[in-house]
Amino acid sequence: MIEERFTEGHQERRAELARELVASKVDIIVTPSVATSTAARQATSTIPIVMVHAGDPVGAGLIASLGRPGGNVTGTTNLSYAGKQIGLVRELVPRTVKLAILLNPSNANARTYVTDAMEAGRKFNISISVAEVARAEDFPNAFAMIRDMRPDALLVMGDPFVGEHRAEVIAFAAGARLPASYDLPNMAREGGLIAYGPLLAEHYVMAAGYVDKILKGAKPADLPVEQPTRFELVINSKTAQALGLTIPKTVLLRADEVIQ
Repeated sequence: MIEERFTEGHQERRAELARELVASKVDIIVTPSVATSTAARQATSTIPIVMVHAGDPVGAGLIASLGRPGGNVTGTTNLSYAGKQIGLVRELVPRTVKLAILLNPSNANARTYVTDAMEAGRKFNISISVAEVARAEDFPNAFAMIRDMRPDALLVMGDPFVGEHRAEVIAFAAGARLPASYDLPNMAREGGLIAYGPLLAEHYVMAAGYVDKILKGAKPADLPVEQPTRFELVINSKTAQALGLTIPKTVLLRADEVIQ
């Protein structure tokens, strides 16, 4: 039997829903993202928790290390791809000297993401500014801030909350005529210019493997946390045309999917 709980956009309900699952005495809790994993960990220190594509679980205090998690949490983690994304943006828009980043500051991986972006920015001589969104009402101010920055391109950090508002973000980028890079492939499929990130479906296959091992007696503390091994590069050529951009053949040849 599978018990499911969804915040339905109300992130403040994470703790309540986690407590409900613990009260129902489930054998394992599977949690996408660090935020939901943290809510589950605060609700129980005994029921095994399998996190899925969670950013920086060590920094969030969920595990002791990737190799030896300790405690009742294991699963899969995401890396920061900001540097790779900035490199792609530079290939698509060589004139880029100013870049805006849209992110949720409460995401456990946000600090690492910005650090990696700043390092890549120095490498490419690109100045970087950050606009933050933690609540739905933050988007208008963040969009206004980005317009005032007058950037040459936009980088959008993948996050469950931002993903819930992806239609707004994609529409903003289109209206502002901003080339935008995402790390959630579906955002390119839904109108974004380009996306580079792990194949998320692989994380759930890996999570199923953890569940299987735990149900057979393995302890989460002894199961190393795994990182993604397969990545997707998705390019939306229709969006590129609308922005007046020509996708270099060197980038097209590396793409896993090109939206025509």
